[in-house]
Amino acid sequence: MASAQSNSDQFRSQSEAKSEQLVESSNSRTNSHVNKVEDAIQRARESAQHKRAQNSTGFLHQTGEQMMHMAQGAVDGMKNTFGIGSNKNK
Repeated sequence: MASAQSNSDQFRSQSEAKSEQLVESSNSRTNSHVNKVEDAIQRARESAQHKRAQNSTGFLHQTGEQMMHMAQGAVDGMKNTFGIGSNKNK
């Protein structure tokens, strides 16, 4: 009977050790996946910020171009009004 009890204790001890290994392995894999997801989120966030910055720059550039064309049109209009502009229609 002592032999059966000893085998039972040994089996329980091995089972507990294996269970502990499996839990540690599972936790390690879970942490690895969490880190990968966090990295992906950070890259997506940085990419979105970069695109926003590019879009803002593009918008400001486009607005600046429009303002320059409007100002040039105003200058040409004033020159034509005072007769010092080049009349392309003549």
